[in-house]
Amino acid sequence: MFYPDKPTNKILFLKKGLLRGYKIIDGKDCTHHFYFENWFATDFTSFLNEKPSQVYIESIEKTSYYEFKKEDLLNLYNKSHQNERLGRIIAEKAFLITVEKLAALQLLNLKEKYLTLIKRNPDLFQRVPQKYIASYLGVSEQSLSRIKQQCIS
Repeated sequence: MFYPDKPTNKILFLKKGLLRGYKIIDGKDCTHHFYFENWFATDFTSFLNEKPSQVYIESIEKTSYYEFKKEDLLNLYNKSHQNERLGRIIAEKAFLITVEKLAALQLLNLKEKYLTLIKRNPDLFQRVPQKYIASYLGVSEQSLSRIKQQCIS
């Protein structure tokens, strides 16, 4: 769906399904984002600076989406102040999500990260393989299993 080494020139809006964004770091698959229904999916850094992407985006579930090319979005922004404002609001929300994730990574222990993730996405474990959730949290599947057991007890 999205592959590294080329600049990203599109954004997807998911109508249905679930996507996973990941990078390969030192030969290891590292999940950095899950994209859910009614939200956007792209390598936003590559999209903005037109440098080659370092992100793979793949489908975890059957998906349907709208695809917006960068050129078309820029034309929409130029045609209407309301469209440009909507784009800014979406970018601001995406920024805040990223800041929250960074803060959680820096400030919370694994149990707190797990509980925050489940609170934000209650059906995550029904939709995403545990290995991807563990990768997202930066831990082994065994460590994630231990934390899950502690939280259930």
